[in-house]
Amino acid sequence: MGVLEYAVISTQSLSIVLIIGMVGFVLRPSKRELKVLADINVSVLTPALLFAKISGSLTRSILGLLWFVPVMYVLLGCVGLVWTRYGGQALGLSDGFRRLCSIAVFFSNVNTILIPIMQGIAASPDARFLLRDANDTAQQVADRAIAYGMIIGIMNNILRWSVGVAIMRPAATAAEILPEDNKKTSWLTPPLIAVMCAVAVVVVSPVQKALLAEGTYVHTLWLAIDTCGDACIPLTLLGLGGQLRLQLTPRTDATGPATSASEQKRGVVLVLVGRFLIVPAVSCAALLAIYVYVPGLVPLLRSDPVLFLTLAIVSATPPAINLMTVAQQMGVYEAEAAAILSCAYAVGVLALSVEVSIFLWLASLIHST
Repeated sequence: MGVLEYAVISTQSLSIVLIIGMVGFVLRPSKRELKVLADINVSVLTPALLFAKISGSLTRSILGLLWFVPVMYVLLGCVGLVWTRYGGQALGLSDGFRRLCSIAVFFSNVNTILIPIMQGIAASPDARFLLRDANDTAQQVADRAIAYGMIIGIMNNILRWSVGVAIMRPAATAAEILPEDNKKTSWLTPPLIAVMCAVAVVVVSPVQKALLAEGTYVHTLWLAIDTCGDACIPLTLLGLGGQLRLQLTPRTDATGPATSASEQKRGVVLVLVGRFLIVPAVSCAALLAIYVYVPGLVPLLRSDPVLFLTLAIVSATPPAINLMTVAQQMGVYEAEAAAILSCAYAVGVLALSVEVSIFLWLASLIHST
């Protein structure tokens, strides 16, 4: 298969994101309705998805090999920070706006974008090269991708409200603006608790076997959790469309420093190049270098092409929609955050279609060697 065939798989998988997201955009849910959807998603559906996919698709041996995922996440985050720091200085961006751009490049949209893309790719008959062996299935491919990606998703959520806020705080301090909500955000969220429980199940093999043994009442409980998890992605995509519709119009009572139209455009370009070109290029280069020169360092990278594809796609997704939430919480650069998000998601449809096609092609090449 060539790049064009992989482009078909890529665009088909991205169409799922676009169609469901557009439905949420057209429905125009209110802020209160989005809050209800988000509460249900974060409290029930996302934890169910994480617990079911991790406990059902990973083994204790595979779990021990996943140390590389958070290391890769930190590496790519540092690349994004270096790019925005020096690139922002070269483009003449103000310190505060450059900090916002750093968050936009550092924290990508993992949960909402990655999962439906990988589910669409796994369902394609032309993506059979992603199967590890004759016993592997398309559903298992999607489940492993979700499990790998959610490790980064959890780190995203923890660091966004610690490192992300710390990066933006000097901008708010300089503008003499206090955050609207001064409460500390707890890092022990329901999704993180679900991940911890799932990891505990995987580590204790007898518990995992009992939970996955078909025909038992314990397995019925696991199936109920898995069913709840299946509802997570459609609801998340509907919420994403609604949030984009609602949040792309900044609040009229917003205060704080404002950038000129010219500076705002330069900042948007800085984020787009970093998010869709620099970080993905470094990610693929690092993954390929490890695969070729030190394969023993990450054996899972060689045995499971899904890991390569997952990490590559995560490196190229648009900024997290919570960029607007951080800006609103700090009371600065709300209009700029809206501009970054609107451009990133508009450009992201085309950029991801091209990049996912390339990632699929690379994954097929290295898996065939």
